[in-house]
Amino acid sequence: MKKIKKNINLFFKALSFGALLISLNSCSSDDSIINELGEVDDPDFETTDWTIETHSNFVSPNFDEVFGDNAVKRLDIVITEARWQSMLDDMTAIYGAFGVSSSPSGGDIDPISIPAEIFYNGLEWYRVGVSFKENSGLQQSWQSGILKLPFNLDFDEFEDAYPQIENQRFYGFKKLSLKNNFSDKLILKDKTATSELSDEVIETSNKAFYTVYVDHGEGPQYFGVYTMVEEVDQTS
Repeated sequence: MKKIKKNINLFFKALSFGALLISLNSCSSDDSIINELGEVDDPDFETTDWTIETHSNFVSPNFDEVFGDNAVKRLDIVITEARWQSMLDDMTAIYGAFGVSSSPSGGDIDPISIPAEIFYNGLEWYRVGVSFKENSGLQQSWQSGILKLPFNLDFDEFEDAYPQIENQRFYGFKKLSLKNNFSDKLILKDKTATSELSDEVIETSNKAFYTVYVDHGEGPQYFGVYTMVEEVDQTS
């Protein structure tokens, strides 16, 4: 009788231990999912670099800071690995495999936008909407196997998801774009044309040169010299 009771006790202990292992494994799996989602969509952050002059919409656009032509400035774009991959997958769906010439899919040629961090002059801009800029240079670069792709930057695109960045601006600018100069034999061509038109008092977008680095999970990678372009109709 004692032996039977002992066996029953051992059985229930084993059963309890098994349930504990299942529970631990389940928690581990949940934690993994939570950590993964947290890396990608964590809304809990502080805008520690935010100042009225650099980030708010209470100031007029600072053309001298953003489009000063006395130096080539540096801009860093930091994108999580998962988000970067989603951008590349979207490009493949639109234009086909990277480095392969083909016709667009015929669907919506409007590359997805993802939240990313922008760094400039020691300051951070948070959850900025970053997308590949749809133009002829985008398709040509992609199908030629050139990862120096043009970008759109929208500084408060994701303010509904991240209230901390409501009306976020880049020195007063809401939207900017980075032109990759794919079809320009001389990179100065666009900037020179803009300067000439400005001298003739013709309204045109402001432009400036920036070296762009992109970190998509493997540290900053030099993408090249881009032309920063003011989006005239969208600036506010």
